[in-house]
Amino acid sequence: MPHGDGGLSWRGMVASHARTLPMAMGYTVCSSMLLVTNKLAIQAWPYPSLLMAVQFLVSAGVVRGLSFIGWLDVEPLVLHKVKAFWMVPFFFELAIFASIKLLAASSVETAIVFRTTVPLITSWADWAFMGREAPSTKSAVSLIVIVLGALIYARSSSGGLVLHVWMWALLYLSVLSFEMVYVKHVLNRLPMTTWTRVYYNNALALLFWPPFLLLGNEHRHLQEAFAALSESRAAATVSISCVLGVGISFTGFGLRNLVTATTFTVLGVMNKVLTVLMSYLLITGAATFMGVVGLFACIGAGTMYEQAPPRASDSKTTGRRWGHSDIGVGAEEQEEMEAMLGGGK
Repeated sequence: MPHGDGGLSWRGMVASHARTLPMAMGYTVCSSMLLVTNKLAIQAWPYPSLLMAVQFLVSAGVVRGLSFIGWLDVEPLVLHKVKAFWMVPFFFELAIFASIKLLAASSVETAIVFRTTVPLITSWADWAFMGREAPSTKSAVSLIVIVLGALIYARSSSGGLVLHVWMWALLYLSVLSFEMVYVKHVLNRLPMTTWTRVYYNNALALLFWPPFLLLGNEHRHLQEAFAALSESRAAATVSISCVLGVGISFTGFGLRNLVTATTFTVLGVMNKVLTVLMSYLLITGAATFMGVVGLFACIGAGTMYEQAPPRASDSKTTGRRWGHSDIGVGAEEQEEMEAMLGGGK
């Protein structure tokens, strides 16, 4: 799916894909598994805000601990970088909150339909702000077919499409679209290793977490929540979700650094659709024929999408102004990945 970094030689293209594909595969596996694991964890331990906090705490603690013993190269929190980075975890948590409220007020199908419209917005933002070409005809058609496939799936499923929850739907759509593009902008402008970004995001996310605890009324149940972790099923699912949380943090930031905001968003949509399809076919068995057709249409259209190349006229001006890299990977990431492959830090 990532294609179209115009101006690269064939060797550059091969090197770019060699970096991108393993990260994309890792992100896909972690994203799909975390979606299922979080559902199981919430069933066994019904405290979503606390689960989110535990995942943030474990991710930040693991990364900082491995840095302390010299296994990872992670920068400590520095004030000027915190000031430049703080909006990333803030909008990340706001997107989670909007998603939870939308799901509570509508249906999973409605959330998926609105999620599929996000790439339409980010593709415009990539063109307007990130120095990219407008999507090709093939890519534009693929984005539209993804939305149409999701509509077919939603209309034919038992949950249906709920359209009277415009406030939460528009909040979810706006926050997620902004978050996708803004995070890419910060990654381009603020030089950090991927593990440092994982640490900053999870450590700072803990600072914005208390309001979610209050909004969910979970502060009234802290004692019983921690007592419930003594049960083996709750402890196991929460622990696995924390391990996957570290994995998706690393692969998510690593992949965002290598591809455009729209490509990352399309891949995220495909992960959700594929997980729903596998759940229908292998677990619930409740899929309708048109629902499966709609999901396959989403997946097929997603494979057609090609990443928009940098604008030729703006590759040196607009690109530099917004911190854009034609190849899509910084020197620090290249050194980090080489060190990992070589068994170093």
